[in-house]
Amino acid sequence: MGKRATLKDVAREAGVTPATVSYVINNTPGQSIRPETRKRVLEAARKLKYAPNAHARTLRNHHSPCIGMVIRKNLAVPRFSQMAYGIQTKLEQEGYNALLLGNKINNLGIADYAEAFLAGRVGGIIFIGTDNQGPDERSLKVLADEHAPLVVFDTQTQTDSYSTVDLDYVGGARLSCERVLSRGCKRVLYFRPDIDKPQETLREQGVRETCEAAGVELVCARSPITLGNIELWDARYVGADTEEGLRLSERFLASVANALELVDDGDAVISSWATWTHYFRRIETQRGSRRRLTYAELANNGESWLAADLYTRLPNYEAGAACAEDVLALMRTGVPSARIMKLSNIIEAPLGQQAPNY
Repeated sequence: MGKRATLKDVAREAGVTPATVSYVINNTPGQSIRPETRKRVLEAARKLKYAPNAHARTLRNHHSPCIGMVIRKNLAVPRFSQMAYGIQTKLEQEGYNALLLGNKINNLGIADYAEAFLAGRVGGIIFIGTDNQGPDERSLKVLADEHAPLVVFDTQTQTDSYSTVDLDYVGGARLSCERVLSRGCKRVLYFRPDIDKPQETLREQGVRETCEAAGVELVCARSPITLGNIELWDARYVGADTEEGLRLSERFLASVANALELVDDGDAVISSWATWTHYFRRIETQRGSRRRLTYAELANNGESWLAADLYTRLPNYEAGAACAEDVLALMRTGVPSARIMKLSNIIEAPLGQQAPNY
């Protein structure tokens, strides 16, 4: 690794004093900096790849009791709160604390969590992104240059630069679908969000391969949930319904009603997300339907155990603990690892005791 740019180097490049660079980099309040000067300083800092970590070198020579946890999701959603609890519990058992970090990009073009490592506030980072999206490239490079212990969860990527923990979505979907087909279903409706990320494409792949192998007809339908409105959908967990959120719910219910037109008595409905089978049962009841359908969910976090006849319980707590274990191992050894967690915990109602429509 070459010589690191210093604050004085940036000042020299920008033609200003080191104090001015410090004021700009740290957004020091009460300092009047002209816009053109601020722009020149930031351009110089990016050109020289400056990172304010001179103090961090000293701090990182000592044991840091904190591990940074980056969760770019609504923590009111059970999946992510359970995972955060798993991280916190495992770290506490090992004598560490979890520090929740942000993901905002600062003036230097790196994320808050990368800056926290450079500043010596954390000794390692666990990154849980949004829908299989990992850290930004600039922050990744900064962390790689510093050999930062980094564990990235659920991005379905292969790398030697940091440790990864992923879920076996294909295998989990296959196992769930096999259980559904063992009940004698001849047609499967698979209902998923309108999101084309690894989690969703891999789940559908598992369902599709299982149905094809068994010679069972598969019909796919999508809900109106997209990457653009997922936060609006998740706001339900904190009771933050808005007019826009209510309209999204109405569109969702309409998509469920339309999907139910594709199935007959004895068929199965498999939903990609937790709680969605509840809405299928609800509409069937409102219609006075007496059809017997088998309902399954490929993901459930304990939100609703009444709606589905069988569901896959996601190992959220265990995944959090695994991330904590792997970041601590990376701090000790410096050797990245790749862990894939099986989705085999299927909760199933015995035949003849399926949850009734309601």
